[in-house]
Amino acid sequence: MAEDNVLERFGNDLTAFKKVWKEFSKDFEGYKIRGTEVNKFFKSLKGDLGMAKEKDPRNIERELVIMNLQA
Repeated sequence: MAEDNVLERFGNDLTAFKKVWKEFSKDFEGYKIRGTEVNKFFKSLKGDLGMAKEKDPRNIERELVIMNLQA
């Protein structure tokens, strides 16, 4: 397979997502995370799904508004 395989990247992102989700959702037995921690969640998330590289918190908030997440 190609070195930059999309399925491998997806698998890595999914694993990272599950790890961070587990950390943030432990108070709710894995079902949800606190609305006040959504920004921290995406900031902690690495890979293509996360916003770990984003330095400006306003840009993170802007992206979350565009996602129209229910919190």
